[in-house]
Amino acid sequence: MTKNTVLEIAVCTVADKPAAEAARLAAMQAVRHYPGFVSWRALTALERGDMITDLVEWQDRAAADAAAEKVGRDPVFAPYMAAISAVSLMQHFETRQAI
Repeated sequence: MTKNTVLEIAVCTVADKPAAEAARLAAMQAVRHYPGFVSWRALTALERGDMITDLVEWQDRAAADAAAEKVGRDPVFAPYMAAISAVSLMQHFETRQAI
């Protein structure tokens, strides 16, 4: 049975990967308490030293949207946002099938 969740995918470039990953870990600890949060997978590109990706799962789109607003006000996220040089992709996806 497929869970109808929303996956948020953010593909970013960073200038200082160790600093960005440390800031991301702090952000991950904060967001786990947000309403509707399911999971967060922190990905690091093997071929590009300056690329990271976040795969965040939410119960639904409303939870994802509410979290996006909260992130902008949450001081824990400021160092992570500052560490991101550019965002290549920021998109929400609905889960249709899973195995």
